Amino acid sequence: MIPTINLSSSTQDDIAKALHDACTDIGFFYLEGHCIPQSLLDDVFIQSKQLFALPLDEKEALIDSILQRGYTKFEEETLDPSNQSKGDTKEGYYIGDEIETINTSKLEGPNVWPSDTNTTLTRDQCKQFRLIMERYQEEATRVCRQLLAYFALAIGSKDIHLFDEFFTQPKTFIRLLHYSSESSDIENGIYACGAHSDYGMLTLLLTDDNPGLEIQMKDKSWLSIPPRRGAFVVNIGDMFER
Repeated sequence: MIPTINLSSSTQDDIAKALHDACTDIGFFYLEGHCIPQSLLDDVFIQSKQLFALPLDEKEALIDSILQRGYTKFEEETLDPSNQSKGDTKEGYYIGDEIETINTSKLEGPNVWPSDTNTTLTRDQCKQFRLIMERYQEEATRVCRQLLAYFALAIGSKDIHLFDEFFTQPKTFIRLLHYSSESSDIENGIYACGAHSDYGMLTLLLTDDNPGLEIQMKDKSWLSIPPRRGAFVVNIGDMFER
């Protein structure tokens, strides 16, 4: 079992020590006490389910392959090609920072949002989708800023602003994921999500009630991580998961 860190019921020193130990020993932990309302987390899942229930042609109209935003199809990614016989049995939807000016070299620009002109969703449904996702992105970014302050303390610094420069112009992404009903079959190279390490500094992984997440331990064995309502699974650096 991975450790649990609670930002609301622990002292600053205790959080810093717990972060140090978690990152040194395993690289993953449950995060609780982050103060993101459960109602918002529930709304994110509701909106995600609504989006992925759209017909395929409508979802494909939401692809932006230039800026890597919007919809990604089933089996589009093969995260562990040496062990996979086909692509990941999941589809996704990327939402990045909303920037009006396009800069393809930095993958900066506007997001792809569903609308009543490119989907069968109503105008109100599309508006609600965007409002919820932008609020969730704002709240998750707040939590990341808070964690970085504790990371500074965890490495022995007295300056909680040590890593603030990383958030001068941060690149933050939400990625909604929907997995197919096809079961993973390791012997035949079929994975819902192949083994991989995340890019970027921090990953806040919010899971629903479905199990399946595994992380790699120091001895290269794989540990199942049960879903926990309201908690994030936080991944640090280049630790492997699938």
